[in-house]
Amino acid sequence: MRRRWFFFIGVLLFFAGLWVIGAKPGELVPNEGGRETASEFLKAAISPALDFEDPEMRESEVDFIHKLGRALWLTLRYAVAAMSLALLIGIIWGVLGSRAWWSKSSLFLQTIRIGSRLMATAVRSVHELMWALLFLSAVGTSPLAAVLAMALPYGGTLAKVFSELLDESESSAAGVIRMSGGSGLTAFSAGVVTRALPDLATYALYRLECAIRSSAVLGFVGVPTLGYEIKTAYEDGHYREIWTYLYILLAVVIFFEWWGAKMRSLLTKGVASKKPEVKQPNVDHLWKSRGTSLFLRSSFLIVLIGGTMSWLLEDRWGSGVSWEQKLQNLDRFTDEVVPYPVREADGDWSEFGPWFGEKMSKGGSEAVWQTFHLGTASILLAGALAILAVSLSARTLASSMPRGVWDRGMAWRPVIGAMLRVAAMLGRAMPEFILAFLLLRVFGPTVWALILALVVHNCGILVRLGAEVIDNTPSRASSVILAQGGSRTSAYVGALVPAGFTRIVLFLFYRWESCIREATVLGMLGVASLGFLISDAKVSLFYDEMVLWVALGAALVFLGDLTSDFVRYKLRGKNNR
Repeated sequence: MRRRWFFFIGVLLFFAGLWVIGAKPGELVPNEGGRETASEFLKAAISPALDFEDPEMRESEVDFIHKLGRALWLTLRYAVAAMSLALLIGIIWGVLGSRAWWSKSSLFLQTIRIGSRLMATAVRSVHELMWALLFLSAVGTSPLAAVLAMALPYGGTLAKVFSELLDESESSAAGVIRMSGGSGLTAFSAGVVTRALPDLATYALYRLECAIRSSAVLGFVGVPTLGYEIKTAYEDGHYREIWTYLYILLAVVIFFEWWGAKMRSLLTKGVASKKPEVKQPNVDHLWKSRGTSLFLRSSFLIVLIGGTMSWLLEDRWGSGVSWEQKLQNLDRFTDEVVPYPVREADGDWSEFGPWFGEKMSKGGSEAVWQTFHLGTASILLAGALAILAVSLSARTLASSMPRGVWDRGMAWRPVIGAMLRVAAMLGRAMPEFILAFLLLRVFGPTVWALILALVVHNCGILVRLGAEVIDNTPSRASSVILAQGGSRTSAYVGALVPAGFTRIVLFLFYRWESCIREATVLGMLGVASLGFLISDAKVSLFYDEMVLWVALGAALVFLGDLTSDFVRYKLRGKNNR
């Protein structure tokens, strides 16, 4: 009954969301100009540019491959630099926000723990594009502004996940160390961190993959990464150049995904020892005979060197203006972020209420509502498509022996499954912002472009996560259904989905939280939502309004985060009983 209500409410929210945001089915068909643009763009995919399409640029001293390499280099360098700083933030806030760190419970220590978690939640609630707009408005365009714009939200995200992983880690070893007279630091390091280290490292690697996509997207606000080159090439109508940038971006993201997956597999499963066992091994023998991986060691060395060099190779982190000018710009920005009526009333904050009410009544409330429904409708559609795709893409159902039962028929299923897995990988490798930017040129200024961008990216992620759930879910009922002549679809719907339902819903709410976050900025592309109001205020230099809309977007993400955490907590509790 609970599952039926879940599906019923999901369908109701989806259609209600489409009605609220004004998504009309007829707008899914591009007009003649959009079809021509799509045709030209798709034709260019088979012949990506190896040189400038503009004849004048070919005669210039600038080399296309050099320009491409520089954009890729900056994309990677900013991502690695941001992640190195985010990792530091995540470790500090993650440890302070973890219950496992505080051996004693007092009001003062609880205040520090809760304060650390609230700070982490606050900074990750603001999208990196919003942070970039704030920094660029305050101090101007600079590499440091781009790095900080990514480091703060990523640091907050790492802090949240790190604290949860530390709290959920098996703590019996830490208790034994304390009872043996060991210090609290020793117990925490050896008993908690050591056990959680594989999960901590694997999640940090996953965030590095995300940072590369975010670094590319920052190009749309003026940072010279791959996103900037894609944007300028599209504005010039150079579609073949766009495909070159897209192919490079996809190749890099897919490589880092493969690399991260390989490292996660080795860290999680461990490496078997190749040395023979002895009957009575001592500690020294056990240490020397432990399993080691050259791939892991080399990877950690590359990460360490890359993180260091990403900071050392930049000779000018600032914006190129004097410190005096920077301070003047910052002083002007901090003065203008104060609401206009408050400034006019010499700091009388009683004027804030009427001003806030006026802004909300003139589009703010509608933008918040549309942003919420944009993210919700998108994740519901992505989830529905993912559930359908997982039935074909899960390896345990696509093989010739589904769930260990021989099945001679359906030789096409492994092929379809492989194709779906590749499509899902490409979908999640492409950032939503870039997808929405390209789709808007085909469909025009319609909300469907934003919905489809969110659906493609999140469906790719959910297909991967859902397939892993199905493949790792033990279900004797599914084997019985197949052994009695039932179809794979029957086994999937009748046994596997119910068995993995809780975990599937957990992932759905996890991605819903991310969809709400992305929906707050997609409006910057010109479709009504909070992002549109932010972009409009930035262009008009109304910094007080810009900060207001950024704060509302952060509040919406914050509420979505709390709701998602609450639902996942309840589902985990029911699943553990």
